[in-house]
Amino acid sequence: MRISIIDAVRGVALFGILLVNVLDFSLPTMYVDATVFAKDGVDRFLLVFVDIFVQASFYPLFSLLFGWGAWIMLEKGGERFQVIFLRRLLALLLFGMIHAFFIWHGDILIGYAIVGLFLFPFFQASAKTLRNWALSLWSSWAFGSTVLMWLMWKMSGDVDFSEPELAKQAIANYQQGTWEQIFMQRAYDWLYVNSLTQAFIFILTIFPFFLFGAFIAKEKWFHDVNRHRATIRKWCIGSFIIGMAFKWLPYVEKNIVTEYAQDMIGGPALALFYLTAFSFVTEKVIRFFAPVGKMAFTNYLMQSVVCTTIFYSYGFGLYGKVTPKQALAIALVVYVMQICLSHWWLKKHTIGPLERVWRWMTYGKKKTT
Repeated sequence: MRISIIDAVRGVALFGILLVNVLDFSLPTMYVDATVFAKDGVDRFLLVFVDIFVQASFYPLFSLLFGWGAWIMLEKGGERFQVIFLRRLLALLLFGMIHAFFIWHGDILIGYAIVGLFLFPFFQASAKTLRNWALSLWSSWAFGSTVLMWLMWKMSGDVDFSEPELAKQAIANYQQGTWEQIFMQRAYDWLYVNSLTQAFIFILTIFPFFLFGAFIAKEKWFHDVNRHRATIRKWCIGSFIIGMAFKWLPYVEKNIVTEYAQDMIGGPALALFYLTAFSFVTEKVIRFFAPVGKMAFTNYLMQSVVCTTIFYSYGFGLYGKVTPKQALAIALVVYVMQICLSHWWLKKHTIGPLERVWRWMTYGKKKTT
């Protein structure tokens, strides 16, 4: 049985992911801050909005949903689950490699496929164990690394991580480059943010949310919302308070420590708020967003295909030519189109096209439910 609230959360999360990613699709924000491209107060306001309410909140939200989905598979899969889940991760890894090296460097699927392997020792764990491991891993890493960042700041002061020359190189290649130049730039960008150190950080950052998502699934929060209403409300209020407190920190005092804490603590806390808050929305809202989330895999990859076509030289070549507000406006248009197409597709089919391929690769036979 599919749970519409979870599909709806996935649908909204796709929009959040796109709002963050579109700035990278269109501008060299990996190498210089997006504010460099702001032309007026509207640009600056929108960047602040994305920074507070979106940045670093939606990849943890997707991680929670990934862990939730893994546990639902466990309940359905029985003794064969571990083999099925491994095949699912290997298929995800293949999709991720194609996505990362032939479409867009900012792929998240490779990381999810690798970190998903760490779930295997927890398949027989109790809900309490899942929750305790999730909270212990997240709090020790998030707060511990923030303290280390504070010590570095005290010794060295603020560090400028911008790379303007690399930004110029990215603009030249993505805006006007050949297919080969774009491929090489994409590979360079991927390697730039995927060192062994970054991989270690990624695992520690993502894995606790896989576990907490599994905990929520095992506790069946969204199978029977009314029964768990008090618990959900408590987590919702607590995560909102923590999330907003840390999200606003850089606007009280801006330095590398407050910016780091904003993402490492505020972002994930706000992700949990978004997840739990959706249990209080109306059925009409859920029905509106659920089809987009039901096709989340297809829609995520299509966002990259559409946006790189818009911004890279093999399409319209708008990379580096747009302002933040223009990029975000394009993201809104793309997402509205995905809402319409998802509703249309699911009137004729039970699942999305790439979801069907992924399930075939997972189960080795036709499976559409």
